[in-house]
Amino acid sequence: MGLKYRIGAALDGMVQATLASRHFPLTRHVPYGVSWLYDAQRFMGTRSLGVLFDVGANVGQTLGHMLRYAPEAQIYSFEPTDSAFATLSARFGGRKNVHLQKMALGSTPGTMALQVRANSELNTLVAADKADGKTQATEVSTVDAVVAKHGISHVDVLKLDVQGWEMEVVRGASRLIADHNLIFVLAEMTFRSDETEMQQFTELHDHLEARGFVLSGLYEPLRYGPRREFILFANVLYLHPQARLKWTDMADEWNRWMAQQDPKAGH
Repeated sequence: MGLKYRIGAALDGMVQATLASRHFPLTRHVPYGVSWLYDAQRFMGTRSLGVLFDVGANVGQTLGHMLRYAPEAQIYSFEPTDSAFATLSARFGGRKNVHLQKMALGSTPGTMALQVRANSELNTLVAADKADGKTQATEVSTVDAVVAKHGISHVDVLKLDVQGWEMEVVRGASRLIADHNLIFVLAEMTFRSDETEMQQFTELHDHLEARGFVLSGLYEPLRYGPRREFILFANVLYLHPQARLKWTDMADEWNRWMAQQDPKAGH
């Protein structure tokens, strides 16, 4: 781990701690794209988030950030891999507002073969090109089934990092989305068609846009090329305005803004 990386990580840690502080205002003067959690809270107009789904939790990398920004939120973390779930449980199992689920989510319930890689962050339910890899039988449920089972009225954030399986998880949230009960979707997506084990941007973008979601931000882009001029993938945040109006008290402000703006005018 190089010196530049350590310095960058330390600086990022300080920035995230500042933005996550309850004493720091939700102000438009902070550049967008620094923290998706801060931006989500800013879009909502409140630090208080209700229910967050962390799908593809791995060992809790995103879960730790969620707890920093929204320590009182009810967080459901889904991780099917045996070893990663054991670490996740050891780190966060004692928190009353964290609900750890040893399963995957998809479009239909059942049992599937999880492709297990040396790096657990790359595990996927996408069928492997080669049949000689290690697999693990995995329980699969759906977002709609989970919210029905736990009596969840709405989900503030559906975070997805499932190595190309994002579209399937969103399809399994069709009822939640149709009822305008999902406010934000954050998904890791690639902008290159040859990345077969990552979610293709155009596919998921078109699907969400057709259901009323609006692209709100790009975060942590991975750049490549001789001058880092290309973007391989990034975390992409979507907001559903109607769902936001339904679950916040800011409908009048939003409607006034919409009446005054031309969304194509570049405001």
